[in-house]
Amino acid sequence: QDGKIRVWRGSKRRTGGYSRIGSLPTLKEFLTKSVNPKNYVEVRRRKNVLKIKHYDAVSCLSLNEELGLLYSGSWDKTLKVWRLSDSKCLESIAAHDDAINTVAAGFDDLLFTGSADGTLKVWKRELQGKGTKHFLVNVLMKQENAVTALAVNLTASVLYCGSSDGIVNFWEGQKYLSHGGTLRGHRMAVLCLAAAGSLLLSGGADKNICVWRRNGDRTHSCLSVLMDHVGPVKCLTAVEEAEEDGNGDQRWTVYSGSLDKSVKVWRVTETASAVIG
Repeated sequence: QDGKIRVWRGSKRRTGGYSRIGSLPTLKEFLTKSVNPKNYVEVRRRKNVLKIKHYDAVSCLSLNEELGLLYSGSWDKTLKVWRLSDSKCLESIAAHDDAINTVAAGFDDLLFTGSADGTLKVWKRELQGKGTKHFLVNVLMKQENAVTALAVNLTASVLYCGSSDGIVNFWEGQKYLSHGGTLRGHRMAVLCLAAAGSLLLSGGADKNICVWRRNGDRTHSCLSVLMDHVGPVKCLTAVEEAEEDGNGDQRWTVYSGSLDKSVKVWRVTETASAVIG
């Protein structure tokens, strides 16, 4: 909640070892920008802060590895764009009217942000000289319930959006995103989403993880519900395994983190089986 982004590097010598190598913004950029009054913006209670630094909790991150860009969203309602090569803040965007809960780098130079203000926004990236500029191109959804989680299936060009009402909406297409439907598997708020091949995993405040499969006809089926956590599921990530199972189906190792203070490891396939590690 200090508004900083910590940068860590994995150790080649020690498995699972990480060392902190810096923070965003860097001290050098912070000092350079702080001497120019134009680099400040007025926030609540007439307080002036540097545009390159979040002044409230950093709530979400998304990486575009191909472009070398990192996106950060914050409770301060701003979206910031960072260039990884020199750790420089390229943009600071007043993106929403309330806290930003989730951000996801997408397909076709698109970026998606979701907020406690109930909106899901689409941003388009354009190159400007050596820099980059993001423009608001669409508001896909505006509702009373907060947007809490986003995930993108880059291969199929599908955007998934979870909300505090427990519903997952999804959109399909590249140039023109069209609403594909809703997935209803949670009794409480959807807190996290992760796309894995044709699978979508959704974690909720109801302590459950739903495993969805996108079928050939673009419908979705709930393959299984994983119910081993005793607290809300706050984060999910999936890693593709090198070997397929005996049926030739792709296997994924799924990691889930919960407010029950545990991280669980699962193995899932596209044929509904799930094994806890």
